[in-house]
Amino acid sequence: MGNYYYSDGFAAFFDSRYTGWVHRFSPRLVDHLDGQELPERSVIDLCCGTGVTASVFCAAGWRATGVDGSAAMLDIARKKLAPALDSGALTLVEADARSFRTPRPAGACVSLDGALNHLDSVAELTACFAAVWESLLPGGEFVFDLYTGSHFRHWNNLTLTDDPDAVIVKRGVWDDTTRTGMLRVSGVHGSGPDIQRVSQTLRSWEYDDAEVAEALAAAGLEQAAHDFEPAHVKCDSGSCSLTPVPCRTIYRARRPR
Repeated sequence: MGNYYYSDGFAAFFDSRYTGWVHRFSPRLVDHLDGQELPERSVIDLCCGTGVTASVFCAAGWRATGVDGSAAMLDIARKKLAPALDSGALTLVEADARSFRTPRPAGACVSLDGALNHLDSVAELTACFAAVWESLLPGGEFVFDLYTGSHFRHWNNLTLTDDPDAVIVKRGVWDDTTRTGMLRVSGVHGSGPDIQRVSQTLRSWEYDDAEVAEALAAAGLEQAAHDFEPAHVKCDSGSCSLTPVPCRTIYRARRPR
């Protein structure tokens, strides 16, 4: 799962350009979870990246734990969310999604923006879900999304960002047969003394509903229906944003009481 160990330059570029959907969906997610009968208002933000979702939960009065395998992503989160860390509302943990542990169990766990697509087999997805089960209190809820093939097919395009703050080229390849692919992101980001080199190769896998259901059941999590609006399944970055085709599936599950 090397995708989690992002470079400093990519983490900064990601934080400034690729968090739009998470900014929009996170408040809706807080509202959803506040409407559930959870054991407590605490949440684990799995693959938290630069802390966008964790910050929204903290602002809403939740206790949050952000978990990510990338030290570079967590460094940005620490700088942005220092007040929440100092107050004890937020804890950050550097750990792999397949085997993470948190200081204490929580009432909910979330993982957003296709982060779990980086897991490269149903076995790894199941291991992650088992770690989620361990991290949840009985009756706790797990909400996550996974990108679909319609999103990844856009990796076959060349995308150029060229503006005063970034010159970035994205070029990848996606194979529908194996449902896997890779994306190369390279260039420079920032200006003056803050300019950083961006050089990152990403790999992702697509999982269908049956495979997700299998992994959830194997981990002891019960899948549940949700009422998130269709507008939330569309991303807004790169060439994928130029079509109305849904990009992701949102899932909801619970640890039985």
